[in-house]
Amino acid sequence: MSKETTVSRATPAMPGATSHAGPGSENTGPAEQAARRAEAHRGRVAQRAYELYEQRGRQEGRALDDWLNAERYLLGSAIQGQA
Repeated sequence: MSKETTVSRATPAMPGATSHAGPGSENTGPAEQAARRAEAHRGRVAQRAYELYEQRGRQEGRALDDWLNAERYLLGSAIQGQA
């Protein structure tokens, strides 16, 4: 009987490659941080757009208006918060 040997080889890191560390890791690069901020912003806009949709009595056909108004609202809130 022969023994099977398992060989584990690590893939060498590419120069300039970013870490694929999990969420909350301190080793995230600027691209990952920007992507997380963008995703969080989209979530806030979506929530506000849905609130506007509900305030209008759930009338269909105005999704783009709701989205743009939600973005304006959040941008205005952010600007006022900086003042």
